Amino acid sequence: MKNKILVYDDNCPLCTWYSGLFVKYGFLNPDGRKPFSTLDDKMISKIDFDKSRNEIPLLDTATYKVFYGIDALLEILDQKIPFIKATANFAPLKWTLKKIYKLISFNRKVIVAKKCGPGSIDCSPDTNYFYRFTFMVLCLAFNTLMLFPFQNNLFGKLSYYHLDIYQLQAAHFAFVIINCTLALSFSKTRGYEYLGQVNMLALSVNFLLIPLMILHYFFFSELFSTAWLIMTAAIIFKEYARRMEYTGVLSKNKWIVSINLLSLTGFILFLFR
Repeated sequence: MKNKILVYDDNCPLCTWYSGLFVKYGFLNPDGRKPFSTLDDKMISKIDFDKSRNEIPLLDTATYKVFYGIDALLEILDQKIPFIKATANFAPLKWTLKKIYKLISFNRKVIVAKKCGPGSIDCSPDTNYFYRFTFMVLCLAFNTLMLFPFQNNLFGKLSYYHLDIYQLQAAHFAFVIINCTLALSFSKTRGYEYLGQVNMLALSVNFLLIPLMILHYFFFSELFSTAWLIMTAAIIFKEYARRMEYTGVLSKNKWIVSINLLSLTGFILFLFR
């Protein structure tokens, strides 16, 4: 793709990954993407920086025309999938794609929990409460629904697990209520940030347990499953520390960390009492 430069957030692993795929599979030239952290003043002057923080820009260096967000992605994909731009421009589909794009874009820092490095251009997206709330509701719904297959095909097979699905859901929502209550101690922005990180932790637990549940369809070993659960707990504990450090809770609100740990301990003891 000649004369086109995709400007991406190199402090976002998600952005780095998918823009790298465009280069790998020939949608962009090797020099066809450029991170925000290395932009010079001339390049910044060609784009709407505030808009670029929320919607990734694709700059045509020949005409200086700039495509943003879903339009930028469609412009790239259209090179090798000629029908995709025409199809995606169908109004209802375009509206849906834009909503999905914004849902991911406005929550990308919650998803990856990584700050910009010293001296880097801060291209963090705006805080959008609607898309943050939507993201949290979708995560909560997914996490809640996943308890049903986990109950039947994972936890229920362990000899030391004795809860029914109603008790499991009650424990889950007790944990949700505790975290929502803790979020009230923050400002609105930090409260949403905290709850977003908690949602991502719960989502991470699900992603780590789904492979184990699938393995249970082929073979079951209580020792292996227990080892997997312990490994999952260790990974989530490390991820919790990283995410709480990102939000400033670990250094500024240690009492919340203490309540989290007490709640988690009680949650686990209740699950496997």
